[in-house]
Amino acid sequence: MSMGAMSADAQGFVSSLSRTLREANRFIVEKMTERGMEGLVSSHGDILVALFDGQPLSMQELAARIHRDPSTVTALVKRLVKEGYAHTERSAADHRVVEVLLTKKGEALRGDFDAISKELLAVQMQNVDEGELHTACAVLRQVQQNLVTAVQGATTD
Repeated sequence: MSMGAMSADAQGFVSSLSRTLREANRFIVEKMTERGMEGLVSSHGDILVALFDGQPLSMQELAARIHRDPSTVTALVKRLVKEGYAHTERSAADHRVVEVLLTKKGEALRGDFDAISKELLAVQMQNVDEGELHTACAVLRQVQQNLVTAVQGATTD
């Protein structure tokens, strides 16, 4: 299908997703700031949430869980350590592996993150029907798969 034959919705879909993600991240950062978590970004929240189960995670495991590059995770963890929310230590099983754990200060954020998540869910669902959401999620998953397939095909050519 040519670009001219595609609807305006199709042509602006990824751009709209990008703007939606940006606004969701702004909402999260605003709520984090209201709760005294100055200087943190939404990706820090992703790491904190991954660590809330209390199990130490390696940098590689964190990167896989939050779908980020390991070098990005390392930079984010360094900031959490600097702010006193997390600490790192060598794995007892493999001293080459650095594991990340929450401090008491980091663990204390669990209630705040639960509240922020509930607020975000309430805002995102305003004026949205569950059926519409189900359809939108199905379309989003298919578009994501299309893009993954295209990128994987491009790297094997």
